[in-house]
Amino acid sequence: MPRKSKPWAVIVSTPDGPTRTEHTSQAKAYEYGFAERDAILAGTSPDNKIHIEQWDQLTNRWHLYEDIHIAI
Repeated sequence: MPRKSKPWAVIVSTPDGPTRTEHTSQAKAYEYGFAERDAILAGTSPDNKIHIEQWDQLTNRWHLYEDIHIAI
């Protein structure tokens, strides 16, 4: 299978259900994830969980890479 063009994803848990964005690099995924975390801490976002996933080309599946912890 060819390489996935956006092998990084950020899943944000919202009151209406999870939203997913895919990114071309780990740095871009974390930039987006940390911006979401900052919005939660500032009280401007109702989101409550953030997960980073990475596409595994060998298994053709997404795998949890890390949770971004929100210290309130």
